[in-house]
Amino acid sequence: MRDVVLGIGNILLRDEGIGCHVVHALEEIPLPDVEIIDGGTCPDVVQSLEDVSRLIVVDAARGGGMPGQIYRFHLDEIAIEPKSFLSIHDMGLVENLMLMRLLHGMDDTVIIGVEPKEIEWGLELSRELQDKIPRIIEAVLAELNGSRNRKGEVKC
Repeated sequence: MRDVVLGIGNILLRDEGIGCHVVHALEEIPLPDVEIIDGGTCPDVVQSLEDVSRLIVVDAARGGGMPGQIYRFHLDEIAIEPKSFLSIHDMGLVENLMLMRLLHGMDDTVIIGVEPKEIEWGLELSRELQDKIPRIIEAVLAELNGSRNRKGEVKC
């Protein structure tokens, strides 16, 4: 069993790629027994994860806050609308995480969401999100170390 930090996002759409930028920064930190994965735009990457004790997902999330605001939530706190799928490839990240929980019994999944400012063509993050990367890393490390804020929002 291992801990996994999964960054999700499209780096071609500026702040939409925040998860990928964060996991690349985490690769510079020695984290024994933690697997760091750049999941890019492939939400079904979670289905390939086995023997995971804890999954921390980092992704852009619109919550109505200021750009760079950091949120923390669990799958059970996400409201999804029922929809039909033609194939498993039509499923998004949340549906894939729920499927993984059903198939592998993995309940310890935390999503660190970051409020984007700019989702438009470009490779670089907005200044607001670039400046927040150290705080996002602190939030991920706090999850890995067990010092969690259960109120859903990370104060940074």
